Amino acid sequence: MKEAIILAGGKGLRLRPLTEVIPKSLVMIKDKTLIDYQLDWLNKNGYTRVVVACGYKHDLLKKSLGNSVLYSVESTPLGTAGAVNKAKKLLQGNDFLVINGDIITDLNLKEFEKIHERLSIVVAPLRCPFGVISEEGGEVKFEEKPKLPYWINAGIYLINKSVKLPAKGDLERDVFPKEKPKVFKYEGFWKSIDSFKDVVEAEKELG
Repeated sequence: MKEAIILAGGKGLRLRPLTEVIPKSLVMIKDKTLIDYQLDWLNKNGYTRVVVACGYKHDLLKKSLGNSVLYSVESTPLGTAGAVNKAKKLLQGNDFLVINGDIITDLNLKEFEKIHERLSIVVAPLRCPFGVISEEGGEVKFEEKPKLPYWINAGIYLINKSVKLPAKGDLERDVFPKEKPKVFKYEGFWKSIDSFKDVVEAEKELG
């Protein structure tokens, strides 16, 4: 059985006023909620047991998803590592996937699983948020949002239960620097939904 945790406890402040009445995971992208895209993607990749680590407006998530997932509810924010540490108690196996609750991607997780040992993370190319203008030999060239020579955390991880996680803290600051995870570079479709502009861009990219 493949198992996954979705980190869906954030308030989504940059998506207000939508997130004043619903959790970020229930924001609509075209005809589906953000978390429905994630669940469809997980199911396509064989993940049949999913725990949603939630807090903010978790009652609405439960109403929307019902018994299709399990829930790990935080009464106070625990950070990403603390949320995983709490949610993993509902899992049965030794290795599990963790994804941030604000991403949409078409990554083939089977390819990611091949490189996994104890702790593995997916990274995506960093794109410049602006169009870049350059001049060569008097000719002006314009490139829209080019890739930069850096990689960013894509919010997708494979973790073995032997990895020590704090009761409260962050994966990025408190776990990864100590554990030195294996890195999987992915240059395909990946989108983080943080603002209204991201919603519009995701809808265009999804067709």
